[in-house]
Amino acid sequence: MSRPLQPLVPAPLEFADDGTPRSAAYGDVYHSSEGALAQAQHVFLAGNGLPERWAGRERFVVLETGFGLGLNFLATWRAWRDSPDRCTRLHFVSVEKHPFSQYDLTIAHQRLLPPDMADMAQKLVERWPLPVSGLHRIEFDRGAIVLTLCLGDAETLLPQLALRANAIFLDGFSPAKNPELWSPHICKQLSRLAAADATLSTWSVASGVRDALTVAGFVTDRRAGFGPKRHMLTGHLHPGAKAAALRHRPEPTAPKRVAVIGAGLAGCAVAERMAARGTEVVLIERHAAPAQEASGNAAGVLRPMIARDDSVIARISRAAFLHASAHLRRLDGEGRPLKWGPTGVMQIARDREHEDMQRAVCESGALPTAFVRYLPDWEMSRRIGYPVAAGGWWFPRGAWVNPASVCAASLARAGDALQLHLMMSTEALSVAASDAGWRISGSRIRIEADAVVLANATDASALSPCPLPLSRVRGQVSRLPRSLLPHLHVTVCREGYICPTPDGDLNLGASFDPGDEDCSVREDSHAGNLARLERLFPDAMAPMHPASLQGRVSFRTATPDRLPVIGEVDGVHLFTGLGARGLVWHALGAELLASQISGDPTPLESDLVRALRAQRFGKPA
Repeated sequence: MSRPLQPLVPAPLEFADDGTPRSAAYGDVYHSSEGALAQAQHVFLAGNGLPERWAGRERFVVLETGFGLGLNFLATWRAWRDSPDRCTRLHFVSVEKHPFSQYDLTIAHQRLLPPDMADMAQKLVERWPLPVSGLHRIEFDRGAIVLTLCLGDAETLLPQLALRANAIFLDGFSPAKNPELWSPHICKQLSRLAAADATLSTWSVASGVRDALTVAGFVTDRRAGFGPKRHMLTGHLHPGAKAAALRHRPEPTAPKRVAVIGAGLAGCAVAERMAARGTEVVLIERHAAPAQEASGNAAGVLRPMIARDDSVIARISRAAFLHASAHLRRLDGEGRPLKWGPTGVMQIARDREHEDMQRAVCESGALPTAFVRYLPDWEMSRRIGYPVAAGGWWFPRGAWVNPASVCAASLARAGDALQLHLMMSTEALSVAASDAGWRISGSRIRIEADAVVLANATDASALSPCPLPLSRVRGQVSRLPRSLLPHLHVTVCREGYICPTPDGDLNLGASFDPGDEDCSVREDSHAGNLARLERLFPDAMAPMHPASLQGRVSFRTATPDRLPVIGEVDGVHLFTGLGARGLVWHALGAELLASQISGDPTPLESDLVRALRAQRFGKPA
């Protein structure tokens, strides 16, 4: 379903006379004047029996209704660090309608936090997402702390979440100032998201709040409040609601061993995400090395899709692009063997109508300029270094990326939890249920696993429990010597694309040839790439004969709606159909699938998750 692009309205940082952060829009303060951390400790941590309740667990999930300045999150993170018997992985899922800017967060934290929390506050600010609606997943402490920020209205976002909350921090401005956040609808959603052992706490004891929680299935109790407030509220699920949670939302058991078939971008990314959760992974690849097919191109493009009506594919693309950009920066920061150029991507308008749309989207203010900017033709030409035919979008966080290096970085990050099995054969495999879970068999392979992931492009169709409308689309890239366009250091797209490569040449592509199974490099495909380059940079270089060019052919796996297939069908997990946007889809798709397999909170809204399932093509859910 499409919807108009809507901007997030940021919260301005203001302080009351006593130094407490306040909101002029709501006429209320963000926390008690007695101190945010002390309030977090008394009301939210102690009120939910923390840190004792997470002791010895593999996973513990906290759900919060108002992130604000992140002080409850930081207090929870510190309590986790200080716990000798802490849970292995702590998820903190929080909704915020009016996020602060990075600068304002920095100022507030400097004023409100003690020196021993400066490192945590700095990490939060460094990884603070752009003010873009939707879910943003951020990891800290080597993935043990997982923050999922849900930017937007709680009334809209809570119904879109999929998780099992063990503790609920019901926080926000006063019910008298912001009644929507304490409404029966919100309380019903909290009950839906509660695990059977869920507890909740809040500083408010307003009768309307108590009544709404009771109707939603919670039993509440007054306790001694914090600071000037005499009472606070704690709660847990009513026995009937608890029994329903046990029936409908049982605590999942994460698999101990997962088999992943296919070692391209998708398979390597899933292997790393499962290994990060402590799962043993067997990665099966038919070639002599990973990233030998579409993931073997010298360079590809990382950029999102944007639509004026903010369609489903545009929303998923935006979320995936932001997640991939942050993921690649994390890999690079860790010193992984990543080859890429985060120099931005320019998307030149196809025609006048397209350019008018690009300009209108940016002038609407719905997306921040750090995500996308409209540049007129003269400024676009100045930044690129060559004259272009029109203006267009500039994506500052876009990049050219060597896909094979992303696969290598993912496998290096997986470490000892990964076993790579290279078949060096085109032999067909079989996947069947077994006593241990699943058995993957061939004449020279027999692997037992608790779960199996098909990430093997169009070959997934032969192993999938349901028919998949996957097609192979031939794509040929042409290699240009750097000397032909010596001033080009950014990626530029229009009908095709041109970008730098790790070895210094330029990648020009790519042809789009559905139904064409020819694996050879052809002159007509080179000619088509050169014609697209001429329309992109008119008269920028002397004519070239296609026969003089080097190139590479690979086959993309496409779906009818251009969205990948991610999800589970009859116990088998699928990650395929990435098309020409594997660099965009791979990181978020892998995190989504690993979250589903492991029973973690999902990193994407539920309507978008449904749009990615194989069942969208006709198999009943």
